[in-house]
Amino acid sequence: MKVLILEDIIEHQVRLEKTLNEISKEMNIPISYKTTGKVREFMEYVENEEVNQLYFLDIDINGIEKKGFEVAQFIRHRNPYAIIVFITSRSEFATLTYKYKVSALDFIDKDINDRLFKERVAECIMYTKSTLLENQSVVDYFEYSFKGNDICLPYHDILYIETTGTSHKLRIIGKNFSKEFYGTITDIQEKDKESQRFYLAHKSFLVNVGNIKDIDRKTMEVVFYEEHRCPISRLKTKKLKQILTEKTKN
Repeated sequence: MKVLILEDIIEHQVRLEKTLNEISKEMNIPISYKTTGKVREFMEYVENEEVNQLYFLDIDINGIEKKGFEVAQFIRHRNPYAIIVFITSRSEFATLTYKYKVSALDFIDKDINDRLFKERVAECIMYTKSTLLENQSVVDYFEYSFKGNDICLPYHDILYIETTGTSHKLRIIGKNFSKEFYGTITDIQEKDKESQRFYLAHKSFLVNVGNIKDIDRKTMEVVFYEEHRCPISRLKTKKLKQILTEKTKN
């Protein structure tokens, strides 16, 4: 399980890390975590590193009130399946999670004793384990690894994958999110040979066949559900049309 922590007070960082280590050992759940008190560094982790499953956030960061809510929105945009937990002494802000539309799992008060704190964190760990790590058979996932960097997202939420202009860095465009990750178009195609979930519509775009609505021949674009679009090469249209026709028959 991958955990990312945003907390600017050292003693609270140490408390949470110690609690995670104890839970990992007692419950025999592998937990890896990264901790930072710097918002920019945290957001770079979210943007560029592998997908984390669980995020623990303070709300007031470096004296900026409610900054944690803005960070949560940033996470939610890039990872709609993230499990977000606020750990803060500002319990009066609990109702604001609805205003910011971040769907937080829990709101843990820093002032509770260590036993209750551990119980609440353990509940979040178990929820993450049962929801994201054990239910993958229920949802068909795109699982991809490139040089130690992993990504795991449901196929049904992926529209297409595009290059970014940076070597070995790609971007997934989803129904309501985007996510950059490390890899190459060629490598994904090679690993996708058996399932053939993706089609190379353009040298820079791999489209998810399962989410294609139509091909707009006037603009030379693939049209996805919810009207997202990406370019398609003229020479690729015939083959993609055949794939979509076969898919409809099945």
